[in-house]
Amino acid sequence: MSSLQHYAYCPSQASLIRDGVWLDNHLTVSGDLAHERVDQLGTDRRRGKRAHHRVSLVSHRLGIHGIADTIEEDDFGQLSPVEHKWGRGAKDLFPTIAQVVAQALCLEEMTGRHVRECAVFVVQERIREPVDVDAHRDAVENLIVAARKDLAGVPPRPVYVARRCRSCSVLNACQPKGAIWM
Repeated sequence: MSSLQHYAYCPSQASLIRDGVWLDNHLTVSGDLAHERVDQLGTDRRRGKRAHHRVSLVSHRLGIHGIADTIEEDDFGQLSPVEHKWGRGAKDLFPTIAQVVAQALCLEEMTGRHVRECAVFVVQERIREPVDVDAHRDAVENLIVAARKDLAGVPPRPVYVARRCRSCSVLNACQPKGAIWM
């Protein structure tokens, strides 16, 4: 599901990462540090809920799988994925919203229970952004279909978008001569 987040951010980035291109920068290192606690398999309690960390998820219907940072479970058994990110990714949370909603869709299929809400925790700001799963369900399912189609064929042509590309760790690998500048 992280590839879905990369695709929503930039299809070229997702294609390069899928092909094994990865370079760290200060933002990816900060993100790794932000994940240290939630990348440890186990369960604890926070905010009055059980927090299950590093949970494997799959949806056979959508053909996706991945690992959720945290799945919160309240005393009534309501499940809610929480994705931890260092920052807002070029001031746009949609790529991370797509990732965490995809996690919710996997949980629904795996448990047979409706997941109403998920969240993005922006570590740098220490802010939790709630996300209504139903409000994003169709857009995320369409994004999954588009990503599968686009990433299975010829790599997408790079498009330079300053606010995204300036923060991208694979910028140097992505920008061949003749890229489109926007």
